[in-house]
Amino acid sequence: MRTAAIFDRIAEWSMVFLVTLLPVFFIPVLWISTMQAKMVLIIALLIIATTAWVVARFIEGSVRLPKSLILAAGLLIPVAYVLSVAFSGAAQKSLVGNGVEQDTLAFTLILYAGLVLSALIFSGARGAGIKALQGLSIGVFFLMCIQVVHIAIPDLSLGGVIATAAGNAFGTWHEFAILLGFFIVLGLGIRNTGVAAGWRRYALYAMCILSAAFLVVANFFDVWLVVFLAGAIALVSELRSSHAHLGWSSFSWKSHGIWTSVVLLALFSIVFGTFINSVLPSRIHVVNVEVRPSWSGTMQIGESALTRPASLFFGVGPNTFGREWSLYRPLGVNQTVFWDADFATGVGSIPTSFITTGIFGILAWLSFVAALFWNATRSLVRLKGDAPDVLYTAALGLSSVYLVVFYVFYVPGPALSLLMFLFIGLFVAFSVHAGSVGTFYAVLRENTLRSSGLVMCLALFGVGMISAFVGVSRVLAADILLNRSVVTYRQTQDVQAASALVDDALRINPHNARAHRTAVQLGLVLLDKLSAQSDANSEEARARLQSTLEVTIQHGLSAVRSNEDDYQNWLQLAGLYQQLAGVKVAGAYDEARAAYERAREQNPSSPVPLFQLAQLELLENHQDAALEALEQAVQLKPDIAAAYYLASQIYAAQNDLKSAFASAALATQYAPEDARAWYNSGAISYAAADYANAISALEKTLVLEPNNANGAYLLGLSYYQSGRAGDSLRMFEALDRLDPGQAIVTKAIEDLRAGRNPVAAPADTRAPAK
Repeated sequence: MRTAAIFDRIAEWSMVFLVTLLPVFFIPVLWISTMQAKMVLIIALLIIATTAWVVARFIEGSVRLPKSLILAAGLLIPVAYVLSVAFSGAAQKSLVGNGVEQDTLAFTLILYAGLVLSALIFSGARGAGIKALQGLSIGVFFLMCIQVVHIAIPDLSLGGVIATAAGNAFGTWHEFAILLGFFIVLGLGIRNTGVAAGWRRYALYAMCILSAAFLVVANFFDVWLVVFLAGAIALVSELRSSHAHLGWSSFSWKSHGIWTSVVLLALFSIVFGTFINSVLPSRIHVVNVEVRPSWSGTMQIGESALTRPASLFFGVGPNTFGREWSLYRPLGVNQTVFWDADFATGVGSIPTSFITTGIFGILAWLSFVAALFWNATRSLVRLKGDAPDVLYTAALGLSSVYLVVFYVFYVPGPALSLLMFLFIGLFVAFSVHAGSVGTFYAVLRENTLRSSGLVMCLALFGVGMISAFVGVSRVLAADILLNRSVVTYRQTQDVQAASALVDDALRINPHNARAHRTAVQLGLVLLDKLSAQSDANSEEARARLQSTLEVTIQHGLSAVRSNEDDYQNWLQLAGLYQQLAGVKVAGAYDEARAAYERAREQNPSSPVPLFQLAQLELLENHQDAALEALEQAVQLKPDIAAAYYLASQIYAAQNDLKSAFASAALATQYAPEDARAWYNSGAISYAAADYANAISALEKTLVLEPNNANGAYLLGLSYYQSGRAGDSLRMFEALDRLDPGQAIVTKAIEDLRAGRNPVAAPADTRAPAK
């Protein structure tokens, strides 16, 4: 029994450390993101907690389980994901994703492990639950300290964790605000318990005030709205508790002023938050942009994706919303600045789960949320007097509901998601201590069918959870190595070192499509370097070139084999073959064209594959085919300036200057700040002898890019052709000062000063050499 107690203490402290470190843990290196660092922490501590708790139960020979509807309903979520994987196909993307993606079977198992372990461990040790609450306060305290230091020393980056104004050690700026709102709701709910006894109460108040100040700076409407609702519910519950305890209900600032202040502050911030945020000093003013599909966009994807009976009931597969978005995204998205964004989730985590896991998935989530709401409501109704366990359950129930609301309307990161399940489990644990939830006790060593079944379930729980942890660890380690490869290349330009890290990543996870795409990009860089070497024609150099080419092509093919549904893999492969087609490698054109067609199949509403296909056709001088592809591209996105730019050059090459000018004008209309578009329009106008439009476009070119020698040269010629010889001379003199010694410019100046035409021959329209 003593040994079992030791393992129980290990499990308890693992969970306490997890709650404490989750808000603030990070690894200060550029190649490990905050989310990845959180997942490293989560996996390490949950493996320890799971192993220790299961071993303790086998040593002790018994198990105590809370009779909680929440735990039973929560089990339906991973079951729904198992069914979805079974009916949609067990792809790695659905099983483990990239290690930080949440809509996967493995991550739902991790969330359920957090829920169950929190409930089981803390229900057996009330003191450990209190330590977890204190640990959260410590973690949030250090999180806010880091943020205060970040404001005081903006250049401090901590390995890129707080490199931007919105950077913080928890997650996104929105998640940071949600966490602080959660802390306010929970902290004020337990202010009259032992957790906040003595000086700790004043520290708790100070942290809540600082949290509210950060919420004012962050100014997220949804956070303030949910804080307002939670505060109003807490205030009503306290008034009701006073009535039940004293026999009458009387408002007093001393007793109810805390929640009243929260409600008033939240309401004020909802109404005037935008104005307050606009007048904040620039040092603390944070601009944060988050983009997700709207409710209507998410539902439209669901309507298009869930058309078959199997997909309607079991979904299109966990973690496949991004694929469905590429296939069915609304065309109207192409008219926004986020037209090329690839959304991996919908408007919220639970709505996304409806699309990926179907009716069974949404019923599982609804059952879980309903069970939580029911138990949280009961805990608030039972709030009478100052009984500690009742106060804990009321505060934990309300704060858990606060977090669940964001699972509907937002997509929390892995840290916030696990925190939600940990505290729902803590809510169940304190419900046991308060007597509102009973326990089921069973002996494992009896020679009965029930004991044998429990032993099997316990073993299955341990093996299943650890398998999920190991599976996520593998892909997470591979992605971290891949990040290190990218950072290494950016810092050193060392292709060999970066490629070695990519190879290490692929040894750990051979199906990492992103790693294969990165290997293709590095391979193309290496091919360029090998081709440029002085001994490129030697036998050894040719052999190395051929070997590098074969390996690079193989990586491109492996990427599409890893995930044929990802259009980016096909675009990468097509781009590789297009580069080879540019140097006339046999068969490369056909392979590139076929890959672009596959990319179009996987993302039919994107103009990108069509635009790049047009560039490919030009390599083979298929001008009509290129124009046809560009026409299809602008039908999908009428304001794609690059397509008009390329079309204008094709028309100009065909000497169709009227069509060329029309396309060039559209390019400048949709890219008014692009100097190249204006220069292109000016050059075409000059070729068409439309000097007035040429001057207008070229002057705009020089406004946007004053050192554009090509634009200045052509503008000087346009001035002369318009009868403005003086302006022409001044332009060429300015060009000579910008780039002295250019013979063509010097000759033009001499001709103008002598009263001669600087356009002596067609060759004179060339731009000066750079």
